Amino acid sequence: MTYEQSEIKERLQWLIKLRWTGCVSVLVVTHLVREIAGLTFSLIPVYIILGLVAIYNTYFQLKLKAQTKDLQKNAIEQISLDFLVLAGAIYFSGGCDSPFLYYYIFHIVISGILLPSIWTYRFAVLAIVLPTSIVGLKHFGILPHFTIFRNEPMLFSDLSVIAAYGGVFASTLLLTAYFITYLSDKLYKKQEEIRRLYILSEKLRSSIVISDVIETVKEELQTLSDSKNIKYIPLNKSKLALVADSSSFIAQGDKQWPAAMNHELIIPLADKNAFTDTLLSCEAHILEITGITSEYEYRVIKKLDNPKEIAVLPLRGAFTAKCYEFFHCPDDIDCAAYGSEDRRCWHISGTHCHGRIMRNITEKLKECLDCDMFVPVGIFVMDTTRKSKLQSMIDIDACMRLIDAASLAVSNAKLYEKTLELSEIDGLTLVKNRRTLLKQLNAEIQRAHRYKKNFGLMMLDVDHFKQYNDTNGHFQGDILLKMIADMISDNLRDTDAVGRYGGEEFIVLLPETDKEETITIAERIRCGADGHKFPRAEAQPGGKITISIGVSMYPEDGDTFEKIIRAADDALYAAKNTGRNRVIAANMPEALI
Repeated sequence: MTYEQSEIKERLQWLIKLRWTGCVSVLVVTHLVREIAGLTFSLIPVYIILGLVAIYNTYFQLKLKAQTKDLQKNAIEQISLDFLVLAGAIYFSGGCDSPFLYYYIFHIVISGILLPSIWTYRFAVLAIVLPTSIVGLKHFGILPHFTIFRNEPMLFSDLSVIAAYGGVFASTLLLTAYFITYLSDKLYKKQEEIRRLYILSEKLRSSIVISDVIETVKEELQTLSDSKNIKYIPLNKSKLALVADSSSFIAQGDKQWPAAMNHELIIPLADKNAFTDTLLSCEAHILEITGITSEYEYRVIKKLDNPKEIAVLPLRGAFTAKCYEFFHCPDDIDCAAYGSEDRRCWHISGTHCHGRIMRNITEKLKECLDCDMFVPVGIFVMDTTRKSKLQSMIDIDACMRLIDAASLAVSNAKLYEKTLELSEIDGLTLVKNRRTLLKQLNAEIQRAHRYKKNFGLMMLDVDHFKQYNDTNGHFQGDILLKMIADMISDNLRDTDAVGRYGGEEFIVLLPETDKEETITIAERIRCGADGHKFPRAEAQPGGKITISIGVSMYPEDGDTFEKIIRAADDALYAAKNTGRNRVIAANMPEALI
């Protein structure tokens, strides 16, 4: 049984108990009135009505014990029977004079608590039609006037008075229906929000992978907002742009954009639009189709089947503290971030960051992206067209509270992601470590074998590094290795990979690269080192720092992990033995310089 079903069942049990209480109360009050007032009216109609109520109340009580499905249907049946019984009670107790008329208002409230709003309005109409029909039929003589209290109407015999009274009664019922459905809807949404927050916290308790956290938040957003059209756009690793892949946002067969854009939609943070504004401000934005000012906004809205309105919601990590508290800034500093409770420091010009005055937001953005205080990770884009403006704001507020509740899980997932990255990086040179790069090499061998591709491999070694270390010390040697690693990385493409193989040796992987291009890249790296003025290089042979490089190719020089590594290592050994500061390819003994 779901949570909603258990709630309805509990309320139905409450209604049955209330009905028993009502039956006993009516029976007792009727006898007391009859005895105290000395009236001689017949109790037979009272017994008939109360007996009928007792019969179907017992039936529903027994049925509800074993029932777990169709509970809404059960509620409709109970309230419908109550309305019919009330109509009979009204007839036998004087029509417009009947005190049972006001029980309809009570049942409208019950309907609003148990059923969707449409059923509350239906019962409100039924509550108007039934008494009106009885009063009308009695007034025109079709039904005889009958009351257990008096033989003649006590109050209402004039049609105009009946009409006026009926109008007030009908208005009261409809207004009651409206307010009870409104309040019930508000209460249900708050209750649902709290429940979704609890479910979210339970799901996120064991989530340490950022993709799992994002998917969980997305699922809960869909449930809470009743919107299935929700997309997530992440911030890229460099934190310079939002990136949506083609499966999410690029329309198939669309020729309005360049071919390069058909793979991913890149939204630079430097561009001002609803998406970047949302990410940087960490505040939700509503974008209507009539308010589009950016080409990126047009693209996203087009992919979302052209909604009339979308909500853009930021996903971020947890804010640990204000920036001036986090960095222990002096109290007397004249910084614009002080006293700004509603804006984030990276979104404020004139901040004092690490002794520098950051006046322009555009200029300071790159510095802020590398700061620990910058916590945005992406945005959710939600179609809110089906909601009214008032309802959309309520839903968005609830969605933002749900997203904020996930912020700590996002921070933990990002920390876990960073920890994994650090476990794959050489701590000194900040390139991939040996284990990670060899794992990538093994995967590249399998990929190249499957798709009949080739790739190049380079083994690099710093010439006379031991002499440099002995002369200048290990600390300076570490600085040199970091500079060499940076220089190698600067000469590679985004698809290439470099790692520290051990000591002063580096290994470079060049996917889908032929032999000529591999040698060209190797030569460019060698020349870069040869012409660079490294610190304290004067004492080295030749007065400079040089590197030797061995090159091997897959599958030409080896089709297994061990063979291609051995081929590159042998080529490097040959480069060392033939004078250093040169590039030699496997199976090519002469130097290329």
